[in-house]
Amino acid sequence: MSVSLSGLVSGINVQQLISNLSAAYQQPIMVLESQQQSYQTTLSAWGTLQSSLSSLQSSMSSLQNLSSVNNRSVSLSNNNAATATVSANAATGSYSLSNIVLAQSQSIYSQDFSSASSGAVGTGTLQIQVGSGAVTNVAIGSSNNTLDGIASAINTANAGVNAAVVYDGTGYRLTLTGTGTGASSAFSVTASGATGSLANLSYSSGSSGMTLSQAAQNAGVSINGLAVTSASNTISGAIPGVSLNLLQASGSTTLQVSASNSAFVGAVQSFTTAFNKTMGTINQLTAYNAQAGSGGPLLGDASVQGLRTQLLNLISGQGVGVASGSAYNSLGSVGLGLTSSGTISLNTSTLSTALNSDFNNVAGLFGQVGSTSNANVQYVGAGSSTQAGTYALNVSQAATQATVSGSAAVPTSGIAQSESLTISSGSSSVVVSLASGSSLATIVNTINDTLQQSGVTGLTASNQNGYLEIQSNAYGSAQSFSVVSNVAAGASGTGIGTSSLAASGTDVVGTVNAETTSGVGQNLTVTGPGNALGLQLQVMGSTTGNLGTVTVSQGLYQQMNSLLTQSLSSQNGFVAAAQNGIASSINGLSAQITTLQQSASNQTALLTQQFAAMQSQLSQLQSIGQYLNAFYSTGSSSSPTSG
Repeated sequence: MSVSLSGLVSGINVQQLISNLSAAYQQPIMVLESQQQSYQTTLSAWGTLQSSLSSLQSSMSSLQNLSSVNNRSVSLSNNNAATATVSANAATGSYSLSNIVLAQSQSIYSQDFSSASSGAVGTGTLQIQVGSGAVTNVAIGSSNNTLDGIASAINTANAGVNAAVVYDGTGYRLTLTGTGTGASSAFSVTASGATGSLANLSYSSGSSGMTLSQAAQNAGVSINGLAVTSASNTISGAIPGVSLNLLQASGSTTLQVSASNSAFVGAVQSFTTAFNKTMGTINQLTAYNAQAGSGGPLLGDASVQGLRTQLLNLISGQGVGVASGSAYNSLGSVGLGLTSSGTISLNTSTLSTALNSDFNNVAGLFGQVGSTSNANVQYVGAGSSTQAGTYALNVSQAATQATVSGSAAVPTSGIAQSESLTISSGSSSVVVSLASGSSLATIVNTINDTLQQSGVTGLTASNQNGYLEIQSNAYGSAQSFSVVSNVAAGASGTGIGTSSLAASGTDVVGTVNAETTSGVGQNLTVTGPGNALGLQLQVMGSTTGNLGTVTVSQGLYQQMNSLLTQSLSSQNGFVAAAQNGIASSINGLSAQITTLQQSASNQTALLTQQFAAMQSQLSQLQSIGQYLNAFYSTGSSSSPTSG
């Protein structure tokens, strides 16, 4: 009897069978991975949209302050004679400049000396006075009585002159040059208690000593035949809005102030390019290809379509807060139109014409612009919370300067005796020395010169109907100073007196549409709450009560920037919400894939183990079969033959 089990295993490819079963386990994983890839494509599209919107928002910064863009240009027929700059809204026109005189500083030089670093010149005190300012005493002793030592001592004293030693080929000379230009910067040098040749270093007009090489001189120019002077070569205010820098003595040129909209138009062009690029991105991400039967990754997304509609409405809609009755009340009226694809077309000629006709209202279509009904009230700016509208201003306290006045008029014959005024402002204290017989005009000049030379630039003395008045240049409670004299008020002097006179300014106080404000000097800022929150005004003059209205327009920048900020907000913006939702779905799919992959791996391992066990059992059965076959084959061959 023969038993064969080889047929039980010969037809089974165990490895192929396991591979086929494992592939079957991968099918649901592949479906999930396909879904995950689709989500990744959509997430990438949202990232592209986010980047495009952020770029558009950044490009819009040029629209924020278009009202302050310079709308004037200046040109000169002879740039060698002078240069010029012009500010916004300066009057256009042509001006003839001639008879240019350049400002000069005073220069003097000494006699020849044989050595700069050795050989004593002399000792004593050099007293240097610039204009009618305070006298600076420069002590010269045995340690610094060479030419080099004297020059160093003068420079260290900051007396308003620069000292240097120059070799002229035969000897060494001390030169002194004023640090400032203009006639008021002329200076004198007096030698007190001098020994040796120190007395020869003195100088005053018409006296012996040092020699004048260049006199202090004001700059001058004839503007349309009118002579104008200045202490420096820079002349501001002679032509309103124009600053001149004189370059060529005896030169002449023609200056032309013209309207210029290039900066404004350029900013709008840059915005137009950025807007069109963003709209192109949105169109691409939401497009549908009928031939291919497929669409962009964001096709049909309601939030993206809503944003697109809002952006286009901002371009085609009416301006918010523009002056009533203006011919330019929409972006379309100044040259911005929409194409069929949702992009902007810009007619720069139309925009330039509108700017020339009504600059402020056109600027208000693009950026936040304010106007006031009262000439003493100026719009300064607004905050991100300020809403478009018209607001009433009421002032209960006007801003003031800190002011000190003498109690008596200065005698027309001058003060009866020498007098010293001590003026204290902050950490600075300045002593002004007034000579007996000084008139009020001399007193005013001496005080101002001394204050300037001492670095106290925030105070100015003036003649107020025969009385001496000292006043802070700025307004507000931060302005304070005191003045005291060494002469009694009733002794035919300045009228200041020996009791210290202290003064402080006041800040403006008021409301805007009954909303609370904070005043600093003449500047008033709305602190809210209310629609005017963040509005900033400058209130000039001393009038209180109802000071008219302020109208604020909310241009394209504020509206579109607000829309983009809300859309891109990481907290509640729809872009971040979509990205977070998709990212969550991708993470969920990743978790499912990981679980299925682990399950497939476990099933494959189990099958491998089971098939291995089966193979082992089959192998044992095969061995037994072989044994039985051999056994029965042997037994059959040894059986006796029947006879």
